[in-house]
Amino acid sequence: MSDERAARAHRARLALPVICAVAIGLSARAATAACDSTPACLEQLEAAQSDLRTLNARFTQTKHVSLLNEPLVSTGRFRFKRPDKVRLDLETPQAATVLIDGRNVSIPGVSAADMQGMAATPMAAMFTELGALLGGQFERAQAHFQVEARAVADDGVAVLLTPTLPEWQRLFRTIGLTFAGRPLVINSMRLDDALGDRLEIEMRDVQRNIELPDAIFTTP
Repeated sequence: MSDERAARAHRARLALPVICAVAIGLSARAATAACDSTPACLEQLEAAQSDLRTLNARFTQTKHVSLLNEPLVSTGRFRFKRPDKVRLDLETPQAATVLIDGRNVSIPGVSAADMQGMAATPMAAMFTELGALLGGQFERAQAHFQVEARAVADDGVAVLLTPTLPEWQRLFRTIGLTFAGRPLVINSMRLDDALGDRLEIEMRDVQRNIELPDAIFTTP
């Protein structure tokens, strides 16, 4: 072996422990970053959402109904503005818009009387709580849900909500939320209802803290 090759081999042997040490250090940091309990995971989510002002995303919604052989699939756009404004625009297969501002639910084209009735339903209250969750207000959710959270793949966090109010239990068994990315943002939702059907919503092209004027959350 030439002197030059021997020197290169010697440098490589010296570098190997350094590379291993760096790799171990990175692995240790990654391991400690994953939360290991519900309080730790919720704290991680709250920190990630602390500066959240708005969310804008495309979504695909898949409804699995026990009486149907094929799921019902729809697509559209989801927008959220802190503290509790939500706009859902279903685009396919049939256009529809749902506006939520706190406990006020609006569907353009539906009468004011029907809207008033919807706003008084447990469903409207549950959507309000979901809006609070998107803003990282998990303490508020714990008043109406049993909340469990755990770390999942790719540094994500999954939250499982089980309603504790009887009127909500008649609607849903559980609501699952998955947060992913850096910073953590909503990635998917799953709602299992009391009849055994389920609704799955996958988010994509998620944009954080873009300008969303209040006007888009109000009925024209």
